[in-house]
Amino acid sequence: MPVETKTTILTRHPYFRLRLAHAAIGNYPCHAIRNTMPVNRFFIVFADSGKDDSWISDALSGEKFPIRAGHFYFVPCNHPSDWHLEPDVWFVSLQFNLELFYGFDVFRDYRHCLMQNAPDLAQELKELIHHEDEIRTLCRINEIIYNLCVQLLSDQTVKLQKNIVQWHNYEKIFEFIQNHGDATTTVAMLAEMHGQRNNVFSRNFTSDIGITPKDFISNTLTRKASDMLLTPGVTILEIARKLNFSSEYYFSRFFKRQTGVPPRQFRQMNGSQ
Repeated sequence: MPVETKTTILTRHPYFRLRLAHAAIGNYPCHAIRNTMPVNRFFIVFADSGKDDSWISDALSGEKFPIRAGHFYFVPCNHPSDWHLEPDVWFVSLQFNLELFYGFDVFRDYRHCLMQNAPDLAQELKELIHHEDEIRTLCRINEIIYNLCVQLLSDQTVKLQKNIVQWHNYEKIFEFIQNHGDATTTVAMLAEMHGQRNNVFSRNFTSDIGITPKDFISNTLTRKASDMLLTPGVTILEIARKLNFSSEYYFSRFFKRQTGVPPRQFRQMNGSQ
């Protein structure tokens, strides 16, 4: 059999990127309602009180998941969820994006939260995240995330593959927002860049991408803000200025509207000050 070069795999690979946004181990008591984040949250519990007094709830379906040791929980990006964690819950938290293009996560249409029993994985991650061999740790964490994606996305790959073709038409838009998008970015700017009138661009973008250009701008701005908030030593005022908000107040109001929590609480929830 002659060698066959899989051209489509090679051309699409540069756009397919796993981004680990946050990794942490510990405990953090919190109560958050309709919390939404631009990252997928993989939450693995290795100790609890045994009282079923901590939980994660899917804010859309109303399904409630008790927090129990030896289980993992998955909350997809941009999906609202309610959290109640008591101080005796100890966990490993991994936050990530698996993108086809910048700003377009493969789980963006995944519409529910998940709880699964996985005691061996919980124990492994507890030990792994403290391991001195960081290269081995990173490789194994990537493997765990990819295995999770294969498990959860098995029935959505055909749709995702079709979307890739449509998304290629907006590469220039995605690149601009990735490199230069901030609070001053408007739909009119993107429409002009794409060579279309506002209403035509908005209609086509929404049809092709499945989200309005205004929401796309807001989502990517939230993601940039989240990354900056997890950077030690950067103040909220500095973040507001870097993203071209008119004031810290307007930035904080925007962030709370997008995520359900103000910037300071977001930092506390993710172990960053």
